[in-house]
Amino acid sequence: MKTDISEKLVAYIWQHQLAPNLSTDAGEQLQVIYPGRVSNGSGCDFRDAVFAIDSRVIKGNIEIHVKSSQWYSHGHYRDPKYNSIVLHVAMWHDSQSPTLLQNGKTIPTVCLSPFLNNSLDELHRASLTFYPLPSCLEAPRYSGTESLIKLLTAAGEERFAAKISSFRKTLREEEAGQVLFRGIARALGYVKNAEPCEKLASRLLLSFLEEVKPETNAVKQAWILGVAGLLPSQRSKLQYKLIEDREVDNLEAIWQSSGAVDTMKETEWCFFRVRPDNFPTRRLIALSYILGRYHKPGLLHGILKLVEKTPPQAQHRWLENSLTIGSQGYWANHLDFGITKTRSSALLGQDKAAEIIINIVLPFACAWGEIAAEPKLKKKAVEIYRHYPKPGNNELTRYMKQQLLLKPGVALSACQQQGLIHIFKTYCRHRNCTECLVALNQG
Repeated sequence: MKTDISEKLVAYIWQHQLAPNLSTDAGEQLQVIYPGRVSNGSGCDFRDAVFAIDSRVIKGNIEIHVKSSQWYSHGHYRDPKYNSIVLHVAMWHDSQSPTLLQNGKTIPTVCLSPFLNNSLDELHRASLTFYPLPSCLEAPRYSGTESLIKLLTAAGEERFAAKISSFRKTLREEEAGQVLFRGIARALGYVKNAEPCEKLASRLLLSFLEEVKPETNAVKQAWILGVAGLLPSQRSKLQYKLIEDREVDNLEAIWQSSGAVDTMKETEWCFFRVRPDNFPTRRLIALSYILGRYHKPGLLHGILKLVEKTPPQAQHRWLENSLTIGSQGYWANHLDFGITKTRSSALLGQDKAAEIIINIVLPFACAWGEIAAEPKLKKKAVEIYRHYPKPGNNELTRYMKQQLLLKPGVALSACQQQGLIHIFKTYCRHRNCTECLVALNQG
């Protein structure tokens, strides 16, 4: 059976916790709290898992294999995309080596085969016919969708309040413009490049970038991409010498003359299974254009004034249009350095602009309104958030809609969509069903 078992079956056994009383390769007891949600991207098989090893709670991503030696035969040990893995799960432990990450850390390995209560043949047959309902729906159903929508609204308000609190705390410790700059940069990175974008924004001072004259935007771009380690000359996977373009040569010349040495590495960024229009190079170029757009008042005052002056008739469109960046210069027909595209597209479209507004701009404006004693600004930001229409779905919101059996056509506001995310992050991934807003209000 060893040669016939699939990774899909191992994932099924892990997801449905069909191997109780687990222990790690070091002999430590492991208790699964939440096995995680299936990942559709690279770098892991399950995201947001929660488990305890000898009563120590650990959260993170999980990689599944049939044999533990596949961690090395698949090359994960040299791939930085797998540095977020906190547990390696395999059916058989056939390797003498511990599970080593690219960053030098080791993580525990769990072997499932000694802990199975059923034969692999029985589990295989069950996996072909088993279609479980989400745990939150095993309780009595809602009498109607309206009550669920109210709960999602309340959960969305909680998430918004938590973001305000986080910004308020950070604003008491750091310069306000830098806090906003870092938040916008992180949001531009999407899930896969959020952390490196935030790291970049922590290394680059906004005050320095804002000293650069707006007509010399290439200087901003050279510094941003140079510190990111994403200029052609810094990247081993690009044929730098074959890229013949005056704009690229200009960026390289600016960077070489800067003398900067504290840079990130190309391997810290994820291009694998990222839509080409969302490559980190394009997103960082978009960041440079945002800084250029608000150069005169400065990013901080420009964004705050934007919220303050938003007309009541078209709040969300006004805000989105003020952050959207169309196709520009070299990037109008390039996906990356030396990689052309046939059709131009925005560097920062309306859907992504909406995400930045909902998750960064509005809670930041509320926090600033509290600290700076500007209650009208806070009131305006709260009002905009409460009436903001639903942006596009993402992997997590689609997952939660399935969990709650929400029909695809149900119209959710941005606040209610944020409520889906809040419920998952607060309750679902911790298996905290007894305190979940949804479970407590069913009947």
